[in-house]
Amino acid sequence: MSPLTPYERVMMVINGEKPDRVPVVPQITYTTAQLTGVGLVEALHSPEKTATALLTGQRELGYDAIYAGWESSFNLLAEAMGCVMRFPEDSVPQVAEHVVKTPGDLDHIEIPDPQKSGRLPIHMEMLTLLKEAVEDQIPLFAYTPGPFTLAGQLGGISPLMMATIQDPEYVHAITDITLQASMKYAIANIEAGADVIITADPTASGSLISPTTFKNFAAPRITKIVSAVTKAGAIASLHICGKTTPILEQMATSGVKVVELDHLVNLTEAKQRIGEQVILMGNLDPTELLLSGTPKQVEATAKACIEDVGADGRYILSSGCEIPPQAPLDNIRAMVTAAQKYGQFT
Repeated sequence: MSPLTPYERVMMVINGEKPDRVPVVPQITYTTAQLTGVGLVEALHSPEKTATALLTGQRELGYDAIYAGWESSFNLLAEAMGCVMRFPEDSVPQVAEHVVKTPGDLDHIEIPDPQKSGRLPIHMEMLTLLKEAVEDQIPLFAYTPGPFTLAGQLGGISPLMMATIQDPEYVHAITDITLQASMKYAIANIEAGADVIITADPTASGSLISPTTFKNFAAPRITKIVSAVTKAGAIASLHICGKTTPILEQMATSGVKVVELDHLVNLTEAKQRIGEQVILMGNLDPTELLLSGTPKQVEATAKACIEDVGADGRYILSSGCEIPPQAPLDNIRAMVTAAQKYGQFT
């Protein structure tokens, strides 16, 4: 029997089957710059340099899928929708000036064209280059922004939070706009070659809003994105940072195949509550462990995760969130080693 490709391994798990071992898919993008020497900001403007770094990361470290992106999708779309960005040297971009300052500004927001607006075409070309390189051997994961998070980028997170109490109609209005933008971007990613679309909605975290606020504003729009992604033939995943324990069931009933969990969530509890509905993915601490820990610590923690929730095959070993740019690559190798040593099915 021939060895499984990374694509086959990941898709078997997502489809509820047991492959040869637990897949390992760290959330690694700009960390791969260490392998090619490209600058973080430099790569933002070069689809070729970004694609080369991402491909090199997978080939040299041996994980089972590529996160096809360089900066957060909500930053890319926020810029394309009119926000002014700040580009710190050798760091990730940030919104410097919001485009929505009053509710009336919503009338002037246009839904960006992924092939023409801002730097979105750079991302699309990068994704196309990756697909040409990996063909169907390695799955490509791509983010689309959660509408609630993108709304916070357009108009500010604090005003958005206040509006959930004082002006819910504004929140519905702005998130309806960002929903359209996110859905259009998600479909463009699928057409360019993405196999898995992750709706990333960190501002909808239980660390920031209540389960009721999540239910009223974030969840219905996440469900619409998931439905569109699934209809377009891709796998839908959901990533929400921070403490999502109070909303696990809401995440699992959104229609996604995969739920990505941050390190603040207890994997065993999540397995008990939603493990029959979705594939769990996570959740090594990206900062305290993968940035500041040792390979030995990473391997031991990854082993524990696999033993806790990986026995039935419905689990993908990953980081809890995006891995910092300067994380030691030996720590990523330790994740891969752990999956190979302890994740085999008998």
